[in-house]
Amino acid sequence: MQSGKKAGRAILCLAMFYAVSGWAQGGAASGTSTAAINAQNANNVCRIFFQTPKPGMTQAFETARKKHNLFHGSQKDTWTWSTFEIQTGNNAGTYVTSTCGHSWKDFDDWDKKMGKADAADAGASIGQTVQGGRNGFYIYRADMSLGPANQTPPPLTSVTVYSLRPGTVPDFVDAIKKVTDAISKQPDWPKTSGWLQLANGGDVPTFVLLNNRQSWAEFAPLAKTPQEVLTETIGKEAADAVYKTIRESTEHLYTEAATYRSDLSYTPAK
Repeated sequence: MQSGKKAGRAILCLAMFYAVSGWAQGGAASGTSTAAINAQNANNVCRIFFQTPKPGMTQAFETARKKHNLFHGSQKDTWTWSTFEIQTGNNAGTYVTSTCGHSWKDFDDWDKKMGKADAADAGASIGQTVQGGRNGFYIYRADMSLGPANQTPPPLTSVTVYSLRPGTVPDFVDAIKKVTDAISKQPDWPKTSGWLQLANGGDVPTFVLLNNRQSWAEFAPLAKTPQEVLTETIGKEAADAVYKTIRESTEHLYTEAATYRSDLSYTPAK
């Protein structure tokens, strides 16, 4: 997750070594065909909105968000809209609202049902409280993720945004899968994290690593880094080559943390 500011503007440095310390992804083996990956992720499309309140209008924004959620209820919206508040980094104070678990066609159907009415209500309630925002479409890459799509939102999420160099996606994904194949076998490693890939609405190629956290204490480093686990699995020379690929594929790296705001989220009635 990120705000309207371009994500990943931090200079790539030794922070990468620590940013990936929360990796817990298993997934499909390297070499999986594009068609197979597309089929696996056909219903994993997310639309994510980023909104920053005007100075002094945070409370007004939250009140407006709650009012807009009532609109979704009045329209019997069947989609879930989860809201998070970014707590750290340059985007602190920005709110992120997402709906996931859809096919591309689902968005056409939803727009026909309530798109215009939703935009009008959001503009009337939320619009006057924000100073900026954007939205984009992301794909939850189940083939790269250990955690299932559409998990119950955790209290905290550690977010790492990878802005890649053009043309490096295949090598990056292949390297990630080698790391995650190794660490997914670690019995004590957290296994709830997932990868998003930006499909439309910002700088590409961009990947986002999400790691669930139950508390700030869980941000403490684990006993081993992913690189140490990979070295134990495939040897130092091969592990070094994998991490060299990740470093050389990455143009910018950015981290932040977000809290889940259940009071600002909408869950359809059952």
